[in-house]
Amino acid sequence: MTRYEHTMRVIQQYIAEHQLGPGDRLPAETELAQIAGVSLITVRRAMAEMANRGLVRREQGRGSYVEATLIDAETTRLGSLRETLGGHHALTTEILGVVERAATEREQAALRLSRLGRVWEVTRRRLIDGEPAIVEVATVPTLKAPALDAALGADPNVSLYRLLAERYGLEEGHEEQTLVVRLPDTTTRERLGLGPGDLAVVVTGVSYALDGQPFDAFRMAYDARRFAFHLRSTPQAALVAVTRDIASAGRSKTG
Repeated sequence: MTRYEHTMRVIQQYIAEHQLGPGDRLPAETELAQIAGVSLITVRRAMAEMANRGLVRREQGRGSYVEATLIDAETTRLGSLRETLGGHHALTTEILGVVERAATEREQAALRLSRLGRVWEVTRRRLIDGEPAIVEVATVPTLKAPALDAALGADPNVSLYRLLAERYGLEEGHEEQTLVVRLPDTTTRERLGLGPGDLAVVVTGVSYALDGQPFDAFRMAYDARRFAFHLRSTPQAALVAVTRDIASAGRSKTG
């Protein structure tokens, strides 16, 4: 995390802890620099980025104001859901179901499974500050994660990706994602408490382990009214470097 990203999180935490709402004035940038323990230049960059995302409004000679209380979500950031959310929020998890079933044709292709392949379908609802915010469906091959249902049952609030990494050696290397805004299906609408015309931001994709093998075909539906999405790209050079590292590791193991 860069210094300005850290500063953004400190400012969002300040907004949450002081229960500031749209139109409320933020402390002066010099005070924010002291709070975050960074330079004034870093604070100005953080505030400029928050203004670009529609989270604050900066007025020349008057100061900065809270523009919205949207939750900043960075879906392309690797890690647990908590690590992809900006600000200081209470995150709790409800497991709605863990089912073992045959993989669909689409899942067979995405996860490189045979026609007889089976998967765990893990459905969870994530509550942020006590309100339903996200519905997640993770699809994990049963051969890669045996007894996953029992592991999740022992601790419903455990990070699924941390569990997959620590217990099954499935550490995430990268993801492929598609993000669309649409009217949700009836089940998702009910689980998120949405009205008939409310939209959801739906992120679908596949997670790949460090060796390049897919281990999760996922779908996440966000309440579009509550989030601001921040997406970043990975330089192609970095992807090439990772690919070369994996290839080199593979050669060293077989050499």
